[in-house]
Amino acid sequence: MRCGVGDYTAQLAAAIGRRADAEVAVLTSATSGPASSGDYRIFDVVRSWDLSETRAALKAVADWNPDIVHVQLPTRGYGGGRLPSLLPLLLRLLGRRVVETWHEYITPDNRRDLPNAVALQGLIVVRPGFREKLPPRFRRLIGNKPIQFIPNATSIPRQILSEADRVALRARYGREDRRMIAFFGFAFDHKRVELLFEIADPAHDHLVLICELDPADPYHRRLREQAARAPWSGRVTVTGFLPAVEVGRIIAAADAVVLPFETGGGFWNTSLQAALVQGTFVLTTSREELGYDPARNIHYSDPGDLAGMSMALKTYAGRQLPEAQAVHAATWDEIAQAHLDFYGRFLAAGRARADDTRRRTPGESALSCI
Repeated sequence: MRCGVGDYTAQLAAAIGRRADAEVAVLTSATSGPASSGDYRIFDVVRSWDLSETRAALKAVADWNPDIVHVQLPTRGYGGGRLPSLLPLLLRLLGRRVVETWHEYITPDNRRDLPNAVALQGLIVVRPGFREKLPPRFRRLIGNKPIQFIPNATSIPRQILSEADRVALRARYGREDRRMIAFFGFAFDHKRVELLFEIADPAHDHLVLICELDPADPYHRRLREQAARAPWSGRVTVTGFLPAVEVGRIIAAADAVVLPFETGGGFWNTSLQAALVQGTFVLTTSREELGYDPARNIHYSDPGDLAGMSMALKTYAGRQLPEAQAVHAATWDEIAQAHLDFYGRFLAAGRARADDTRRRTPGESALSCI
């Protein structure tokens, strides 16, 4: 399913499933595709993520009877349904051990995920400094429950191009006489893809949008209209959905990848990681870092500084880190091991509490930290 969190879940499940000491299954939407991936089982039984599917979801978990239920939040795949907010709480009440991964920082006005803060017994996050950035009521609900930072990784493998490969890719997706400026990722409005038309120079650049633009989506339609109008007419290529290897090849051949996120990006962003591992110059936004980092070949600008971004693109586009110097992100096998270590500590702590409870006399009480 074409969703950033869905892609993360597939990569993580495959990495855990390749191991001999663990089994993994994914409870997902009925429209997700095949019944098995080879590395993990798929229970595609949830027709929609509203409360009417509660029984089907609970039955799937009960039938498989896992040691850990691990919920991924948030994802567009849930379609705004309320089941992901209620299901973890119901599973806890039924005696299940519940871990969650939160892929976004929590905003103060978020009320939907309050039940998740109550339900979870352990929290994995992909962004640093998460506990400090929690709104007060979430911090109170989570209390001393363990929060583990485990970075994510890109699903786009590093590509080594010959000069002939590079020339052919630039001819196919761009123009040989122009700089090739790429965007990669899901084209959501908060990604501010439309700013590429202002940051890049139509007199010297060709834009390659490595994404799908659905004419039925209003934001996508506006991007298509911008690409068709002067001065960018004939200077934009929209690739549509491509296999991971081909995406990596285009990024490796590009002069720059521009990611002008509305609220700033960070190393947790998989599109940014996909560009960095290719050694290609990356221009992105940040509210915490500014300027050019030569070790990673990345320039951070304030999200509203279009003039600064245009100048950075003019200055650094075309710089390419050699293979030995390119950024090496964590591998999915390393991330899977970190998850299994967390699960192991979590399960061991639960067994220790259970053993301690059994040793107590009937008149004593045990403190249960939830």
